[in-house]
Amino acid sequence: MATTSSTTLTHRKTGLRDLPYDQQVLLDQLTVAMEGMRFHPYARQQITRTFDPLCRALETCHGLTLQERWQDFEHRIWPQWVAGQDRPAGKWWTGAVRVAVAARLVRPGWDFLCTTYTATWMESLAPADPWAVQIHRLKEALDALTWARPEMRAAALNAGLRLLLAHGYEQLEQITEHDLLSIPSAAELGSDTLDAALCALGIFPRTPRRAPTRHLRTERLSMEELVERSAIPEPFRQVTSLYLNTYALRISSVYATLRGKLYSLTHFWRFVSQTFPEVRTCAEILPAHARAFIPYAIERGRSLTRGRPEDRDDRATACNWLVDLRVFFADICTWATEPDSPFALYAPRTIPLTRHDLVGVGFEQARKRSQARMTATILDLEREMPKIRAYALQHWIETEDARKQAPDNLRRQTAALHAFWDWVLLELLVQSGLRVEEACELTTLDILKRRMPDGRIYYMLHVKPSKYDRARVIPIGDGLGRVIAEIIRQVKQFYGSTTVPFCDQWDYHEQIPLPRAPYLLQGAGHPSCITAATIRTRLHLLSTKAGAQTAQGLPLVLHPHDCRRVFASEHLNNNTPVHVIQALLGHTTLDTVMVYAKLYPTHLVDEYRKALHGVYRAVHGEDSFRNPTAEEWAAFAASCSLRDMGTHVCALPTGEYCPKGLVCLGCVHAQPKKSAAPIFRRMLASHERALAAASKRGEPAGQIAAREMEVARLRQALRRAEELTMDVAAAIEEMAEGTVAE
Repeated sequence: MATTSSTTLTHRKTGLRDLPYDQQVLLDQLTVAMEGMRFHPYARQQITRTFDPLCRALETCHGLTLQERWQDFEHRIWPQWVAGQDRPAGKWWTGAVRVAVAARLVRPGWDFLCTTYTATWMESLAPADPWAVQIHRLKEALDALTWARPEMRAAALNAGLRLLLAHGYEQLEQITEHDLLSIPSAAELGSDTLDAALCALGIFPRTPRRAPTRHLRTERLSMEELVERSAIPEPFRQVTSLYLNTYALRISSVYATLRGKLYSLTHFWRFVSQTFPEVRTCAEILPAHARAFIPYAIERGRSLTRGRPEDRDDRATACNWLVDLRVFFADICTWATEPDSPFALYAPRTIPLTRHDLVGVGFEQARKRSQARMTATILDLEREMPKIRAYALQHWIETEDARKQAPDNLRRQTAALHAFWDWVLLELLVQSGLRVEEACELTTLDILKRRMPDGRIYYMLHVKPSKYDRARVIPIGDGLGRVIAEIIRQVKQFYGSTTVPFCDQWDYHEQIPLPRAPYLLQGAGHPSCITAATIRTRLHLLSTKAGAQTAQGLPLVLHPHDCRRVFASEHLNNNTPVHVIQALLGHTTLDTVMVYAKLYPTHLVDEYRKALHGVYRAVHGEDSFRNPTAEEWAAFAASCSLRDMGTHVCALPTGEYCPKGLVCLGCVHAQPKKSAAPIFRRMLASHERALAAASKRGEPAGQIAAREMEVARLRQALRRAEELTMDVAAAIEEMAEGTVAE
């Protein structure tokens, strides 16, 4: 009965705002509302004194009803009160306004509410008030979000209450997706946490979303709707819609491909309409019309080309338009020959644009320049990627150590979380060669366990169809396996669960929802999937912090696709067959892989030798480049038979492949020799001097990190050598001689 009475009172009070303004009625309602609220007697007395000033202020406002006058009050008088002009005296000058808002006598605006402590104002409601019940529900849901910082939960509570007040809602269930989208960007931090709380309450039947993903998601339009929204002139819309629908049925229904073709045709049809107004149908297009479009497309493409200004002469955009146009006419002229074809009315008498029309217009030179830039990019990546990877790993280790020292420090927890995801996203892309959209769609169900005939277990990673609608599997090695294991561990830790939870995912290319599944890339500070845009941003910032540079000394911006290039380069370095790399990367032909293969006979080998000689000379000195003597060759042959590497003994079985390429100091199979301790000391001193000089010169952070890791490996090798009681190589040799004697 108390709830029904309170609800009736609420309806009576909310109806007051639409009635003609009456000062006495408002005073009475303020007094009644005040009696039902929880205030200290002194505060109650001070707030009551502010009723008259509020009513007098409303008397000067324009409008017939209370709500109309309140809106004028928010725009004219309230800003003056906030600035300290002509407002009620005393500490409780907001008292009457607070009671009017909390009791829902008026419907406040969003901008007004952003100037108030909304959650604090609503704390004075009685526990039996229906609104107090809704506030309690929201608080409980927010408190359960352990991943959210206290300030995020406070912002979400304010955002939720402001939505209820601004829209006149009585229950949380009335909040809609559109209401969240209407929250200004200044309050988006609170909107993300509020979104998660509403999902936890079951108000939104989905998993939480971040603000950018809520704004980016749009429904997939039909081809007719796309054409209707485009700038295509009316006479050419019908043939464009027919072509796109037919193309989707016969060739490819990829949404991004269809939109790209629509944009290309839009440029052509607009050109025809402006330049040749006498052409009214597609069937009237002549080769002269299509050829006249070529210089226009080149000039137009220069102004629309993305990237650096010096790349605009390559006209890749114009080439795509012209290829789409050539394919369009070839398709409709071919389909028009079929019996009862609807394209018979639109097909020109001859194909207006052919492949030969695009020869000699500059695209060949543009492709050569594009390949030259690709070559330069791959060389830059070969040189700078180790620095970026070393910086990412070291930064994660440092932030994780700092977090362990102060586990309750939220700032350090956040820094460690961001550093982890920077490292793991980079390593996942580099060690798998996945496209960014393929990485976003990975799930725990894609980790396949297989058993070989001899009983050994191995794992494969299933990659869903993406660019060419082809699925593939790639083997999971030790490095990639560790990355995936770290991701699963982090996701479980974030949710506090024993399994990776199911989560909603959205395909931004196709503009369709993906099936709910246990996606790997989720829980990066928010219970939602990581988007491709987030990965691009993280890699960009990571390469900037690492100080990566191009050969020209410009900042090297790392993109997700660059990781695929590094993957291909590393496998070619390790003599992986080209057709195997093609299968791992999911390329349709070998031509794409051969772009990387062409680098190695000339540019890459020379650059690698230069870098290797520089490092070797710095460690061993100029004397190491002389020809060995006969005695040195004999000693070398003897040591190789024992797998004696000079400074250490390799514990790897003879004949077994070394995955580290004999970079031994950081390897668990390397046992340093006691006799090599002086060598390690000289090497350590040399590296420490080089590190100090690099720090003094202000070298990029990635290069500094790589030097520090090398110093750490040398220190470990020296420590292990000094701890030995005898020389391991001599002991092995004595044991071998003893075995032969027996």
